[in-house]
Amino acid sequence: MRFIFFINMIFLACNAQAIIHKRTEYFLDIELSKEQFLIKCRGGLENSNAIVGFHLLDEDTYYYSYYRRVWPMKECQQLQKDYIELLKNINTVRIVLIHPDESLMNEKRRKEWPAPFNGAKKMISGAFIRLQAGDKCKAYFSEDCDLPKNYWGGVIPEK
Repeated sequence: MRFIFFINMIFLACNAQAIIHKRTEYFLDIELSKEQFLIKCRGGLENSNAIVGFHLLDEDTYYYSYYRRVWPMKECQQLQKDYIELLKNINTVRIVLIHPDESLMNEKRRKEWPAPFNGAKKMISGAFIRLQAGDKCKAYFSEDCDLPKNYWGGVIPEK
């Protein structure tokens, strides 16, 4: 198991080249290879609640973006399928999040996150705004895919 984790980390590290389209104190627009992306429902059993999470890894930085509310697990899994469907025949995925919070990954936090993301040295997390895949877009609030009009997702851009 450790060997597979090690191989995954080498593969991701060799292919990691994030493009930061915009980053301010309250906003982050990042694009990475689809191979460095995972969408996962975090929660309990099938009948419990879960949260939709978007995971990206760029070398030693783990980006985690999350929905602003919990969903029943079945609905969360359907959302996961909807987002994955957008990624067919696409090489990169672009995630926009607001209020990014940067912190170091300590041992306690590493246990909370899936491999290979838990091997990162730092984590940047924030509320999900939208996922863009080529010319396709799916957002928490549908109007946030009205680009460029709603590019900032409700955040006032810094001057």
